[in-house]
Order: sequence, then structure tokens, then C-alpha cells
Amino acid sequence: MPKSGEQAGRLAVEEADIQSAPDSSSNDGLIAGPFTGDQALDNFALPRIIVIGCSGHARVVVDILEEEKRCRIVGLVDTYKPSGTEVLGYQVLGSDEDLPALVAAGICNGVIVAIGDNWVRSRVVEKIRERVPQIRFVSAIHPAARIARNVSIGAGTVVMAGTIVNTHARIGEFCILNTGCSLDHDSVMKHFSSLAPRAVTGGGVKIGAFSAIAIGATISHEVQIGDHTIVGAGATVLKDLPDQVVAYGTPARVIRERSPGDPYLGEQSNKRTSRHAQGPAFVRSLKSLKLIPAGNDQWNLYLSRTPHDFFHTAPYHEIETHKSGEPWLAVYGTSDKFLAWPYILQEIGELEDGTATGKLRDVTSVYGYAGPIMFGCADDHDFIAAAWSAVVDTWRSESVISVFTRFHPVLANHRWLAEYGGRTEIPGLSGGPCSQGKTVAINLSASQDEIACAYKRQLRQALRRLMGMGMLTTPDPEWVHLDSFVRLYYSTMKRNKATGFYFFPGQYFRKLKEALGPYGSLMVTHYSGEIIAAGLLIEYQGIVNVHLLATDDRFVALSPGKLVIHAAQSWAQARGNRFLHLGGGRGSRDDDPLFRFKAQFSATHLPFYTGRWILDAAACEFLCARRRKQAELQGQWQLAPAFFPSYRAPFINPGSTEVTALSSPQP
Repeated sequence: MPKSGEQAGRLAVEEADIQSAPDSSSNDGLIAGPFTGDQALDNFALPRIIVIGCSGHARVVVDILEEEKRCRIVGLVDTYKPSGTEVLGYQVLGSDEDLPALVAAGICNGVIVAIGDNWVRSRVVEKIRERVPQIRFVSAIHPAARIARNVSIGAGTVVMAGTIVNTHARIGEFCILNTGCSLDHDSVMKHFSSLAPRAVTGGGVKIGAFSAIAIGATISHEVQIGDHTIVGAGATVLKDLPDQVVAYGTPARVIRERSPGDPYLGEQSNKRTSRHAQGPAFVRSLKSLKLIPAGNDQWNLYLSRTPHDFFHTAPYHEIETHKSGEPWLAVYGTSDKFLAWPYILQEIGELEDGTATGKLRDVTSVYGYAGPIMFGCADDHDFIAAAWSAVVDTWRSESVISVFTRFHPVLANHRWLAEYGGRTEIPGLSGGPCSQGKTVAINLSASQDEIACAYKRQLRQALRRLMGMGMLTTPDPEWVHLDSFVRLYYSTMKRNKATGFYFFPGQYFRKLKEALGPYGSLMVTHYSGEIIAAGLLIEYQGIVNVHLLATDDRFVALSPGKLVIHAAQSWAQARGNRFLHLGGGRGSRDDDPLFRFKAQFSATHLPFYTGRWILDAAACEFLCARRRKQAELQGQWQLAPAFFPSYRAPFINPGSTEVTALSSPQP
């Protein structure tokens, strides 16, 4: 299982005041190819790798790597799976476009392309080589495969359990030898070719590049298969086959020609549509409650009538659903008096053990500070209680079993539900707003002298020392240094052993920049011609949030992130803002080093609440039991006790801070 530390949070831990545990990565080797059966495997040390792909084939590859115990899988990347998706206990970290940043940050130093289609696999390999020329492609050979002496296996090749490869066989790069297949003596598989389960060759067979031998096919001695050729399931090939054909039967005969890249493995679509997703303009009305999708202008019209933050907006909700789910705004009332609740509706989907969950869903929050907003009803207790009941009824109609949200510390919107709606007696409903500690904010109504005097003495000394070294911090509203920021962010997440959820794909940052427009800016610290620290700021309606903060590994001891925050408060005040909001500690705690680091800047500490409700106790307990069982099957791992909902909880190693997959970032 992957082993990363406890949640770092999206505001990365900073830095000299917080000692990260040393990297516990194994230095075990991994077959990096070309490999010969005579060579010792540990000649190729490759402790940290990323698996490319999330299909059933990728799951088999993950299992092989775990059986080999010669590497540390740090996550997966996939073009179609949302970032944060969990696959066999590992997180999807983004797409192949994000590999350059992941490699530059030291997250991985090798990859394995786990894509079953030969042609698609080759295209992906080509793109990766263009983007990350220095990357090492590794092979995976199941311990239950039988590889004879004097066999060569190229880089990127996968050999599954039960495979037999006899003496002097030669296997090219990026081939696949599936479960129980057999490649006889002196045979050759050219690059990007494949043998399906139980496919068998005689001696001296040559299989061309990109060719695929399907399930149970048999290739007779000395037969040559051309390039880009497909041999159908159960076929018996007694004579040579040319390039670019499809052959079936016993004996096999050519039934048609094919072009390179033509599909040969049909895959059933697995796309599902939400029961109330009917296009961006569709607004669903339920009695006095509306469900507004992010693509509808009514979302922004309601928000514009009352104080809110960028975290409440439709563009941010659309960005946040890069992980999973659909963004909705539930509105109770009219434009003159309403409660509006933005949220993300998620399907729970099939569990890792194959258990189907039907149409069960849950509701979660964007990462940041959102929760409900109100207009014209703050003192109308009956209205708030009625609105809360209508929202719960709507969620139950969508088979929602649990609800999680983060309230906004500056707006203090937790108080409405805590005092009125959250404790309303609704049959079968349990939970409510929960105190999660405090966050730190700098009140910008004070003068710069007053703000600086409120800094802790050691912070003022550190700032003078850093500026005396020639470090310069400047705003970057055009995000010119975005690539440098992403690199620093990834390395900071790695240093603080963050779970895979927090390795946002590069496209996420680009989309966030586009969505933020004038509301977003980077703040970067330069030293000796390099960017050594950077922060991502969100400025909206008088509140500036330090959304993400990152530091170069080489300068952690100097803590240049302090300069980023110091410059951010001066910049934010000059632009007429009311607060610079730094956020809280790890896991929302106010008793850890991250909170103490932030508290050096201000004594203004705001209460932070999350909302946690269970709408269907029986279904929730069933899923929690399955999740606990999954943890038990992994060995000594347990579920993180404070995580909500428990059926999405990460696994923890008792007695240590090591954490594995995190399905969603709730504390």
C-alpha cells in the first residue's frame, strides 16, 4: 500500500518550524529492462513509480508490482479518471500532462504504462518520451511467472502470473504477456506486441510489432506473424500471416485487412447520467426548492444578492469537480428571501471489493470555505428550519446517505444551522455543525506598523534576516511563474507526505487560473535568480485567501514562505481588502505546527466549523463495514478515526503517521 503521512491540507505545511519525517521510501530495485533471466533484479533500483492508466489491465499491473515488492507505487495518472479517484488503494494524481511537474518535484522517478491496447500504449509512450525524456520506463514480472535462462525482456513489458517463457526467447519493449500464456524457445515478440491469456506459441515463432494474439490462440512452430496483425480468440495458426490483417479460425485464415491503430478490444461504455442532470440550462423545481446547475446564470444571480466568497461560485465548483461529482446550488425561497446551498453530488459507485452500491450518493463540499448563504432571512428561525427540511428531503430523494460541508470562518455561516436549522428534529437524521478548531486571519483595517507589531518577535527577526539575504517577493497577477509554482507545490506535498488527493493535476491549476481571472494571483519569492517560494492568492469581496503555499526543498530551513505571507498582507491591504485569511492547521487542528506557524502573523483566530450529517444510517453503516473490511485485508491498516464519512476514510498504520489512499479531503 502507498505510505504517505497525515494530511498536509491544501495550504502546504510551512516550513522551518515544521519538521517533516524522513522519507521512508524503500531502495528496492525494479526491473527496468532490458532484463535477462541471469541478472539480479536489484541491479535496477527504482523505488518510486507512477502507473499510467486505470483500467482492469492497470489493476493487474498494480497487483504484480505489489507482489514483486521492488518499488513504491506513489499513484496513477489517467486521461479520463478524475484526479483523486482511488484505484486499489492508490490515488489518481492527474493525467500524463502532469508527469513533467511530478518528476521535477521528485514525486516519481519511473513509470509503467499499464494500457492494454498495443497502439494506444505506443502513443502514450511516445507522448511521455516527448514530455519527460529522462523518465525511466519499468517492467513488471509476476513472481509466479517462469522465465528461463538467457531470456531478454525489454523496458516497459508486463509479464503476468502463470506465464512461461522458454530459453533464448526475446521480448521487445512495452509488450504484454497475459496470464497463463506461453512463449516457447527462440521465439521473438517485437515491441508493443501482446499475448492474451492462455495464448501459446511453438518454438521459433516471430510476432510482429503491435500485433496481438487473442485468448487461447495457438501459433505453430516457426510461424511468423506480421506487424499490426490480430489473431482471433481460439485460432490455430499453421502458416505465416502478413502485416495488417485479422485472422480467425482453425486453421486460421485472413478475414480482412486492418490499419494501424484500428481497435481490436471492444470496451463497453460505463458512463452514467445523474437523475437530475439535464443540461446546463436546466433548473429543477421541487415544491419551493430549486436545483440550479453550475452552467445556469441563476447561480450567480442568487450569489450576487448576498455576501459570499469565490468558493461559493459556479466556476469554482466546476473546477473542483475535476475529482468527481456534479455541482449544484439548492435554493429555498425567492430572490427576495432565500437560503442557497452550493454542493457537489457524488455517486459512491462500486467498492474496491466489487460490491455494488446501486444509486447511493453522498454530498460533499468544495475544498475551501463555502457552506450555505442567506438573504433576508437571518433572523427568521422558522424559515431557516423549513429551508433545511426541504434541502434534506431533496437529498434523500437523490439517495444521498451522508452530507459534508465546510463553513466559512469569516462569514461565520455555521451559526444559522447551529442555532436553528441544524438541530431541527428530522426523523432519521443525525449530526450537525462540528467545531474543528480555528483559522488565522490578519485584520487589514490596521496600519502596516500595527500589523507588523502584532507579528511574533521571532517572525520579525526571521523576516529581517531573509530580506537582508537579498530575497525579493513580488506579485505575479499574470501567473508567469505557474510552472515553477506547480513544481514547488508538488515537492512540498511530497515533503509533507500528503495523500494523493492533494497532487492536483497541472490542468487543474490552468483551469483555476482561467476561472479566477482577476481574482487570482501568485506571490513569488526570488533568490539568486530562482523562485524559491510561492503562494496562490484568491482575492474576492474584501477577503484574500492564501489558498496554496509552497517552498523549494533546498530552502525549507530558511522558511521563505514567511516572506510570501508578509508580502501578501501588504499587497492585500493596498488593494483595499479587509482580511488576509491564512487558514488553519493540519486536519483543521489548532494545536499543530502548521497552525503555530500561521499564528505568528496574527492573534485574530476565527472559529472553524464543518457540517456532518447522516441521512441513511443503515446504508452508511453497511458501507463503513465494507471499508473496515478492506482495511483489514491490507494487513495492519485501520481507518482514520476522525474522517467523515468513514466509508471514504483513508487507511492509517497504527502507531505511525503513515496514511494511504484518501478518497476525498474531508478532515
